[in-house]
Amino acid sequence: MEEFKSDQIRAFRYWIQGYQNFYEPIVEEYFKIACYHVLAHPAQVTRPDIERIRSALFDGRRKVGAKLDAKKIILSLEKRTRLQPDFLLEKDGQRYLAELKSWGGFTASGKFDLSILRSEFINKPEASAFFLIDWLNAQPIAGKLLVVSSRSPQHKRVLATLLETYQTPVELLYLDEIFRTPQLAGFIDRQMRYLDTAVAELKQSLGGNP
Repeated sequence: MEEFKSDQIRAFRYWIQGYQNFYEPIVEEYFKIACYHVLAHPAQVTRPDIERIRSALFDGRRKVGAKLDAKKIILSLEKRTRLQPDFLLEKDGQRYLAELKSWGGFTASGKFDLSILRSEFINKPEASAFFLIDWLNAQPIAGKLLVVSSRSPQHKRVLATLLETYQTPVELLYLDEIFRTPQLAGFIDRQMRYLDTAVAELKQSLGGNP
């Protein structure tokens, strides 16, 4: 049988772990345990609120860090008719937007470091909109939750860079740490059985042993 290198196995594991239909239900359950009420999944940001962002950036009312090119963001938003952050949440009377991302398959480590932050957010104008949504349906957004694969040793620098760049409250959450929440054990076991059943069916369809 072909041998696979440990980093290949780890990268593949992170890719499976970060598959949307596997981890999103687990994270949604985590939000409920953390006393967030799920108002929408996904959230719907329509043209009026997109125009609010563009207008605020254009006249300077919405400040961003020096690393961002506000003109490129404005042009990017000009083409958008809607945005769909993964969750709209409510806690203690305040509303939050959450975005779930996983780059686990990019590297064996799966860690969210400065390099991935720059390539996937700061250098992509279209990805900036999530952090710039301060109002939704005429109600203020108190902050953003960004869920990524795994904590890197650069966590403090990553968070500081996010805060400086987008000038909005941001909380970084990590899948690896969410998965270790004791109250999620039964729910994760359910997702694992779901995965095992799908793998068994795949084996059977490819002519292997069920």
